[in-house]
Amino acid sequence: MLRIADMKLLREAYRLGDAQTSDDALEQIGKPSPDALVEYALAQLSSPDRNIRVLMLRVLRQQRGERAMRGVLVGLHDEARRVCAVAIQACPNFLTYADIVLRLEALALDSRLKRKLRRRALSMLAGDEGRMSGDLTEAVAAALRRLMQNPECRFAILFGLARLQLESRTRAILELFAQSDDAAERSLAGRALSGEYIIHIDNYAQDVAQQQAIMQRCEIAHGRMFYWLPRAGLPAASK
Repeated sequence: MLRIADMKLLREAYRLGDAQTSDDALEQIGKPSPDALVEYALAQLSSPDRNIRVLMLRVLRQQRGERAMRGVLVGLHDEARRVCAVAIQACPNFLTYADIVLRLEALALDSRLKRKLRRRALSMLAGDEGRMSGDLTEAVAAALRRLMQNPECRFAILFGLARLQLESRTRAILELFAQSDDAAERSLAGRALSGEYIIHIDNYAQDVAQQQAIMQRCEIAHGRMFYWLPRAGLPAASK
């Protein structure tokens, strides 16, 4: 029978991001099935202790399927801001589900919430700060088209999409920005459509030489940490 301590062990294994570590942790807690993990987490989401609810969402983040999605959706409705924030972080595996996408859209537009929480919800839809792989899901693309109608959301959407792979749905929305009346939006979208994308310099923290090369040879996109990088790779160093 699963216990809170088992879920804590699994959470730490997931945090390390190593498949073998996760397998070892599952072995230690008796090799529960994915369904068993999900059902235990769902039951614990009703705990009055927000730390327990956060723990369950961190485990659900690594699961798949509709039952796990329902648990994340519960977290997205949690009144505790920290729980809701962790639920947003738990969404990547569930962005094909309309219920999740609609809730993230509602959070992004809810003026009663702290701005930081609203930005997190929008960031998850617009590529989760560059961590989304592949194309946008159909549900996410539809939500972003709606959110584009809100001036407060436009830059975050455009900037997020400029960090993604140039797949069909991503490209289609960037092409809409490229037709904007705003010159800055047209310029950013045009670069993203023309062979460049935006990276955060900390993505290369483990490769100092590469990091230095980007900082020396690539143009800053925003602030001090974001750079334009050719999709084909770094330009050759000038002699």
